Amino acid sequence: MLHDPILDEFAALLDREPRRPLVASPRRRATAAEIDAAAAALSGLVGRPELGVGRLVGLAAPNGPAFLAGFLALRRAGCVPILLDVTAPEPARAAVVAALDGAGVLSTASGWPAGPGEWTFLPAPAGAPRRLAPELGAVKLTSGSTGTPRGIGVTAEALAADDDQLTAVMGLGPEDRMVAAVPLSHSYGFASLALPALRRGALLLVAEERSPLAPLAAAAAGEATFFPTVPAFLGAYARLAEPPRFPASVRLVISAGAPLPPETAELFRARTGLPVHVFYGASECGGIAYDRAGGAAERGSVGEAIPGVALELDAESGRLAVRSAAVAAGYLPEPAAELAGGRFLTGDLAAFAGGELRLLGRADDLILVKGKKVNPREVEGVLRGLAGVADVAVVGVPAPGAAGDLVRAVVACPAGNLGYDEVAAFCRSHLPEHKVPRSLVLVHDLPRTGRGKLDRAALLTLAGPGQA
Repeated sequence: MLHDPILDEFAALLDREPRRPLVASPRRRATAAEIDAAAAALSGLVGRPELGVGRLVGLAAPNGPAFLAGFLALRRAGCVPILLDVTAPEPARAAVVAALDGAGVLSTASGWPAGPGEWTFLPAPAGAPRRLAPELGAVKLTSGSTGTPRGIGVTAEALAADDDQLTAVMGLGPEDRMVAAVPLSHSYGFASLALPALRRGALLLVAEERSPLAPLAAAAAGEATFFPTVPAFLGAYARLAEPPRFPASVRLVISAGAPLPPETAELFRARTGLPVHVFYGASECGGIAYDRAGGAAERGSVGEAIPGVALELDAESGRLAVRSAAVAAGYLPEPAAELAGGRFLTGDLAAFAGGELRLLGRADDLILVKGKKVNPREVEGVLRGLAGVADVAVVGVPAPGAAGDLVRAVVACPAGNLGYDEVAAFCRSHLPEHKVPRSLVLVHDLPRTGRGKLDRAALLTLAGPGQA
């Protein structure tokens, strides 16, 4: 039988408390026994002769019992699930699986399917599907340097180690009730939500609707204690003229997936009385740093290294390197030196200050202006202090007729009352001349993905070509 600590712990949970609810919404709930039965009912779809131990199979399911059941069904069949974005079009999902030499895609459009009839298995085009080592528990997805998705093979032991480390540092337990507003297919949601439910029986609270404030309704109805979210949600909530009351049952709010601006953390605390605890991690290595006390974001930090995680700065590049039991086995379809031997060399530039970790930007985001390097995060930090700026992203665009780049600011200004002269003057009072943006693009909101991350492709489209 396949040895997988996640399957073993779910089996123990099932034997101990079969009627324990694992997923609930304001109108329905699913117990461990019901999710187990749903997974067993999928055996006809995943028990195909072309599948089996080590075969890669895409899993696309919305948050809810479906995701948990689909994951269990694939692992019990010995398959390695590729955690796919359910909102991506079917051809895009199939293309990712084909690029990784997967055997097909198991999918459903419902988070609460009535039975296997609401699931489909789409085989990959004829070929020789890849067979991976049986100890791999899942394949996460990330974007390579070219923007093409690539896989991250993570052993079941590493997934469990990450869950253990996060549970300990965040002080979570099986009685916590967790708002499942982050996609379970994303590394953040999988580690912070799916694994605690499967391994310890933590209850996932799922919204009935897709409206921006629906997670609050689910949290209130289910008396949530743990609210993991992203900066975009926190910023939108805090800026509302009359935001709905934040559920009093919530004791822990964490933010991950993108940098949390200090002013957003401060405003959220003022609105709710709750600090935001920053969680910094990566798909390749799980959790990296965490803010235990709350307030690190307000200081421009992401907290301290998670116990069990060793951090160092690469002497040559200044990039952050991570070692822990949760580091993934390697990239797919081709390995890379950045992820190997229990070490992950991130693309983040970082520094330590008073025991806390500060992120200084991405190594590949640096803008070269007449031979001088400009870190866009520094310029963004300055611009966030200008009245009227709700959000900002700074990018480099090619300088017309010359080598190097120009600094361009894309500013979210809902009121639309800022101009370039005001932005440039403000920057000149805080920055050297070569770091001052040479042009400005005003938008109502910065483009973001469904996971709350900045949509880099859409941002560059907004920024447009170089201007004199």
